[in-house]
Amino acid sequence: MTFAPFNVALQVIAAFAIFVLGYVALLVSLVICLAVSLAIGKGINEGARQLLAFAVRSAPAKTFISSDVPLISGLDSGVNCN
Repeated sequence: MTFAPFNVALQVIAAFAIFVLGYVALLVSLVICLAVSLAIGKGINEGARQLLAFAVRSAPAKTFISSDVPLISGLDSGVNCN
């Protein structure tokens, strides 16, 4: 049984090509993960900003997010507690 001639140069070139393609794939996957994490972080930040804006708008009107939260006595009665 005869085998094809053993060519070391072709194996080195193939190994280098696979090495480079592996690092390119790693870089692409890291960029994708970064983009997804930035999108998630931006969503969390925007949600928190909207919640804060709603809380600031509803506080003067005494319209709270949860209607079962009791008001602290003395804060809205206009009576000076000093």
